[in-house]
Amino acid sequence: MNARNYQKKTLLIAFLLETICVTYALKLTSLTGITSVLFSLSGIVIAVCFLLIPEPTVVNNLTAQKKFFSYRWLLTIVAFIAISAAAVKWMEDAPLDYHEGDMLPIIKIMSQRFLNGNWRHVYDVIPEIWGGMQPIYLPAMWLPFSLPVFLGIDLRWMTVLVLFIVSALFIWRIQIQHKKAPYLFFAAFLLIWWLLSAENSGLIPYTEEGVVIGFYSLLAIALTKKNAWLIGFATALCILSRYAIVGWLPAMIIYFTINKNYKKLLQFCLIGLICFIGFVLIPFGWQTFLKLASIPSQYIGFTARVWHDAPIVFKESLGWAKFFGPINIALQHYLLVGMSLFFPMLFMMIALSLQKKLSLTNHHLPFATLKITLVVFYTLVDVPYLYLFYTGSFVSLFLVTYLLAGDSIKNTILVKD
Repeated sequence: MNARNYQKKTLLIAFLLETICVTYALKLTSLTGITSVLFSLSGIVIAVCFLLIPEPTVVNNLTAQKKFFSYRWLLTIVAFIAISAAAVKWMEDAPLDYHEGDMLPIIKIMSQRFLNGNWRHVYDVIPEIWGGMQPIYLPAMWLPFSLPVFLGIDLRWMTVLVLFIVSALFIWRIQIQHKKAPYLFFAAFLLIWWLLSAENSGLIPYTEEGVVIGFYSLLAIALTKKNAWLIGFATALCILSRYAIVGWLPAMIIYFTINKNYKKLLQFCLIGLICFIGFVLIPFGWQTFLKLASIPSQYIGFTARVWHDAPIVFKESLGWAKFFGPINIALQHYLLVGMSLFFPMLFMMIALSLQKKLSLTNHHLPFATLKITLVVFYTLVDVPYLYLFYTGSFVSLFLVTYLLAGDSIKNTILVKD
């Protein structure tokens, strides 16, 4: 087996292991400590493989595209039916109630305020929930839910829509005829079926995380396209929905600068600034931004309350918070902040310095840095709610699919074995 083939098989195995860890391995509740470690280690292996595997070779293959066109449509229809049917069941079984989960009810009120034109009061305290709840959700996380509120339908149809779009993008991007495609389909099915059927996934009935998955999946696709405008836009949406990759920003600035891609650097920064001004400053003001920026400082107290009220969150989910325990909350938090901010830059600089010596793939340095950033953040996240971990798995799905099974929208990418 040559080195390249070995790297691809290692990547595939690590990806499958990561997917199993975030889904059905969690049913073995007595082994969640081992599962958490394996989940993090598999993410690190995926990042390293991204560095080593060369760029796929792009060739036109319209015959192959036409041959599998009907199969893609069939799979898309099946995905739509399965996701919609599961969503209807979840919505019937779990009506919106802030006593069961306050995230979506809070977002609903924020969206109603926004649609009513009360932009400067969107982040005011909500007296209807828990006698006075302070909204903390970032703009890109709750703004998409304004659409179902405007239409007068259940908010959770937005999550359904995003899951369908993500599923369809996977179906239409994968090179079906590639010999590794069955393994990728298996992983995608495992992940999505778990989200639709497992009671402890909670994604559809209780959370807003579907839009975050959509934004991070868009970022993964944008990286494969090498389009700085799209990368910058997707990055802005990601950070304005969840802070997870804030440390990836300076790493990307270093990447563009070292490679002397000053035009892409300008595009990347400019679209990010436009999004920040358009989604935060203009509608909600500078004071709201300062409040949102201070949210991480409140996590130590919040984590202590969760340890007291619901320790099962730590014991039966992923992440390493279970190893720190309730007596080391502050240590874990400061490690999270420090590692999330500085490790991506360090990783990028090391990779760039070793690029020629180790024959690392330049185009894949952002892939690897993004993945390692997510691994660090979710390994050390203060409160490891299970729904948080699906985002990184979808990023892996799209990037691994690009490397192992190619891009079938306009061209077929042949990855020679």
